[in-house]
Amino acid sequence: MESAYFATDIGRRLQTTADKSMAPFILHWLEDPLWNAWSELPSYVESTDDRNTPPFERANGMSASEYYLQNAESCSHRNSVARYASTKEISSIIEAMKQSTSLNESALSDKVIVDVGGGYGDFVTALKESIPTIGQCYCLDLPDVIADAKEIVPVGNKDDDNKPTLVAGNMFDPTTIPLCDVIFTKHVLCDFSDEDVVAALLSFRKALADSKEGKVVIMDAALPNGDELNGKWNAAVSFDVLLMLSGRRGERSRLEWSNLAKKAGFVLEDVLATSAVTVDLAVLSLESP
Repeated sequence: MESAYFATDIGRRLQTTADKSMAPFILHWLEDPLWNAWSELPSYVESTDDRNTPPFERANGMSASEYYLQNAESCSHRNSVARYASTKEISSIIEAMKQSTSLNESALSDKVIVDVGGGYGDFVTALKESIPTIGQCYCLDLPDVIADAKEIVPVGNKDDDNKPTLVAGNMFDPTTIPLCDVIFTKHVLCDFSDEDVVAALLSFRKALADSKEGKVVIMDAALPNGDELNGKWNAAVSFDVLLMLSGRRGERSRLEWSNLAKKAGFVLEDVLATSAVTVDLAVLSLESP
């Protein structure tokens, strides 16, 4: 007797054993600690005296960082979601770059690239594979991240020109950032206050000091300016709310990036949209003296 029920193509994507499984999204977003954080969101938004305790911490009595440090399985689900999203983002970013005039192969040929907060070097590796004429590529992250990366990703192989050079450093310390022509940074600055972002940009500016056409490319979702929303649903705003749940500081609008750029001696050259709702490319250029 044939079964009356069978898994559809979409249903199979939710199986943990499926290729490109989306099961981690269900396991992560529907897990009690994150799910319960939604109930605290209204009071967090309405609060005028306690803006430093985000919904996740209100619901669980500890920050998201503390929770995931103590719960390895939950952390694994969260990291799986991040890896899945990052893979999609990287291909979308590179495609948008190819179609632009400021970040295409002609613009980046022979340029030295640094990816700040680049983890294991996935982005710069994919970028070098896509645009082989790019110059030296560096992946800079905190020392513990780079130590893990060196254990997992073999680098320094002279037979593989696409591998980035891994650099242990700190974006607030310009002496740890290799001198370069273009700095990329993905989903890093959204975690920091405006004051810290300006400090990071000033640090980047010093690393770009010897470049006549130095740029910083901020790979975060760009929010619409307030008057552009008009009550309409916006994917980037929805993503920003998800960040708010766990206490990350959130995304910024084109106007906000423009104002922060000016404080650090940059100008907002352009904001390039990608096919991924979680990431756009805010391109900052050095301000003319």
